[in-house]
Formats: sequence, C-alpha cells, structure tokens
Amino acid sequence: MILSKILKEHRSQKNWTQEDLANYSGVSLPTIKRYEAGSDNATTTNLKKIADAFEVDISNFLSPKSKKNVSQSAKLSKNLSPSQTKLKETEKESFYYIPKLNISASAGGGNELKGLECYESGELMAIDKAFFKTIPSAGIKAIRVDGYSMTPMLFPDSWVIFEESADFKGDGLYVLNYNGQLMVKLLQLNPFENILEIISVNKEYKSYSIKLDELQTPLFIKGKVLRSVI
Repeated sequence: MILSKILKEHRSQKNWTQEDLANYSGVSLPTIKRYEAGSDNATTTNLKKIADAFEVDISNFLSPKSKKNVSQSAKLSKNLSPSQTKLKETEKESFYYIPKLNISASAGGGNELKGLECYESGELMAIDKAFFKTIPSAGIKAIRVDGYSMTPMLFPDSWVIFEESADFKGDGLYVLNYNGQLMVKLLQLNPFENILEIISVNKEYKSYSIKLDELQTPLFIKGKVLRSVI
C-alpha cells in the first residue's frame, strides 16, 4: 500500500486530522499534506517521527504489507496479556533505530547542497541503547566508511554513527566535507594559533593543517562521531 493510504488509515483509527498528526509528530503540516497527496517521498527520519506519534513500529510504513499490519496490530495488541505487552514495549525501547545513508565517507561525494536526510537509504540500523554512553539527539545517522585512511581505527565497510551538527564540539572523530570530499577524520583544534588539524590515522594518507582565519578551501562539518561499528 502506498504511504498516503497508510497515513490516512492510521489517522482514521486515531480520529486525527492532518493538523493533529503534524502537532503530535513534529512533522510540518505542509509535509504531511504532500505525503498524503503522494507528491513527495518521506524520509526515514520523518517516518520515525510519524510512527512514534501513532505509537506503532516504523516497519508499518516500510513493509509492503503495511495495510495488513496496521489492521492486525490493533487486534493483536488487544489479545496480548499485560506482561506480553510490557515485554514488547521494553524490547522496542531498548534500541535506537538509526537511518543509514546511501553515500560513503572518505571516498568523495561532493558538497551536499541538501541536508543529509536526502541521502537516507530507507534502511535502519538497530543499535542497543547500552551501546551509547549518553543519550544521543534525534539527529543521528549512520554512514559507511570507505578507504584505508583511518586504519587501524576504522576499516573499509565499517560504519560510524554520528550526531548531525555543523558545530565543532571538541577534539574527536568527525564526518566532514573538505574540498568537496566527504570523509571521516580526527579533528584537533589548536585554539592559540587557530589551527584545525584534519588527521588521517594511516600515515600513508594525507593529513591537513588549516589556519581557520585564512581558510580558502570549503570545509563543512557534518557531525561528530558517537560510536563506530566495525
């Protein structure tokens, strides 16, 4: 079933208007209207917000059998005992579902003219919440690492989970776009000389030393890495 029909069926079950859905989900009303009109594809981030508002799993919107799942989910929940229902809620709440990007870092990709939401693959990475030291923000994404510039810290086909932000948040591992190349690098700032070091762990690959007040090459921070999955 197409997304527009799924949204309408869920709203009907809740007796919500489009404006109600926008208010509860945090997705703008014009966006909700475009989704229901079938004139725009939904990002995984927005689908997760909508699913949380409806108190259902995001798979209801990603599965080709969504209509059947929607109608059956209410019936199944009524048949579950309180302990079974609590178990399902606990299992769901013990994971973060992180959007995977369909571009890789350290192998190019060019300057993103749009937000990273435009590169979401539609797939989610389920990560146990215990994997994180602190609670991450809602704007977390996963990107695959390509190349050997960060070995042995990171290897090709490993993944990094990062919090999307254009801010420098202290020395550490970052996803960034430098000189038109999307990469994962260590960033270290010398505040006294205002120099930012972009470091490749593998010494066979180039590192960069940038004087920030004389910066001429485009540099865009995409987010600080929270954890890596090797």
